[in-house]
Amino acid sequence: MGRIVRGVKMLRGVFPVRPGRTGKTGMYLRAEGRPLAAQGIGGVRSSHGAAAPGPKPRKARFLRSKNAPKKFFRLVCAFVLFFVSARGFSQDSRSPLTVRIDQIISGDFPDVRAYAVVEDARGEVVAGLSPGLFGFRVDSLEEVSRASITPFSLREEGVDYSVLVSAGGVMEGEPLDFQKTALFQFMGGMREADRFSLYTIGEEAAPVFEEMPAAGVDPARINSLAADRSQPRLYDSLIGVLRRAPRRGTERKAVIVISDGRDQGSRFTREQLGAVLAEAGVPVYAIGIRVLGTQSLSNLNEIADLTGGSYIYARNLGDIPASLKRIHQRIMQSYVIDLRVRSVRADGLTHTLELTIDERDAYGKGAKTFTAVIVPVPAWVKWAVLAAGVLLVIALVLLHVILRIRKRRRLGITRRRCPDCGRRMKDSWDFCPFCKYLGCGKKKKRREKKGDA
Repeated sequence: MGRIVRGVKMLRGVFPVRPGRTGKTGMYLRAEGRPLAAQGIGGVRSSHGAAAPGPKPRKARFLRSKNAPKKFFRLVCAFVLFFVSARGFSQDSRSPLTVRIDQIISGDFPDVRAYAVVEDARGEVVAGLSPGLFGFRVDSLEEVSRASITPFSLREEGVDYSVLVSAGGVMEGEPLDFQKTALFQFMGGMREADRFSLYTIGEEAAPVFEEMPAAGVDPARINSLAADRSQPRLYDSLIGVLRRAPRRGTERKAVIVISDGRDQGSRFTREQLGAVLAEAGVPVYAIGIRVLGTQSLSNLNEIADLTGGSYIYARNLGDIPASLKRIHQRIMQSYVIDLRVRSVRADGLTHTLELTIDERDAYGKGAKTFTAVIVPVPAWVKWAVLAAGVLLVIALVLLHVILRIRKRRRLGITRRRCPDCGRRMKDSWDFCPFCKYLGCGKKKKRREKKGDA
């Protein structure tokens, strides 16, 4: 044992040695955390001259522990938690998209048409998205039917624009002049199929002109707009326009309001306005301008959010034309989605359509309500059913006649008739049984009377 201790003292200058554990084979040493025998030094000589056995390989402390299963389970849970958190972080790191469904047309339910606008975090319209990135849900139920998605700019259909401008007394001067400039620039970007209606906000929506193409608008009518002293009844004016818009034939509609958001003395409340907005289903786009203050601009923002439109605040009066142009671009760069709803039946109730854009680097979701309209049976369908019924009756009558003729032929009854009574006879009969056993005096008298006549 003393030789072992002396040997250890000699090796301290060569290897940083720290004592190990004492086991059944005696004390052994570890250099730099490993047994000496594992480093090629060999066993230490004992007093008998034989090499002392090296240390046995030790199991990992993790596996030697009695709580190894619990530790393993904790390790697996930590790994799963890390994976889920990393995945959630990767999803959160994607740039958000703003998805707005501004109009849904469900008059031919279950065929539904929706118009959607997608914007990035900077408020710029995202165009050119692949149809495979769109996902749909109706009342939280996923729609598996195919949807046709096309950019609105590639279609030839027009838009029915209804624009309300503010022409109150406080709008005299630059506020009204910049609104006129914006209207002229707006008409320059309209297409042939578009229709334009202009109203002023006052005690009611006063029409300047209605349903006019851009080429048919007389510029003098816009230049003739002048400020008056009427109260700006924003809610009344907006409801008046919303009640006129659905009557027009153009399917795609948009209402644009240029105002400072003030409402004075309207007969309709905000709750009544919300009900009319939900019933009309027409998007409202708003441009807020500052004249007397900004405390009423939130009214425009709320109205736009309720209808699926958007709100733009023009910080300066000179920004009104650019803001109106921006709204026009949003409408033109929207997506047209034709979808057949299979998860909901036509019940005349309100349902929610959810639209999801799931891209590798961006994600967004939007929703809007629509009505599952119970479509009445068209008149041509009624006439077709009636005609089919008449043809079916005629076919049944002809079938009955044909079957009766075949039955007579099987019985041997042909066109042979009795010369006295006129009844049909079989070819095998030598005499008429009707005349012989029943008598045919009545028929003879009838024949005589016919012959005399």
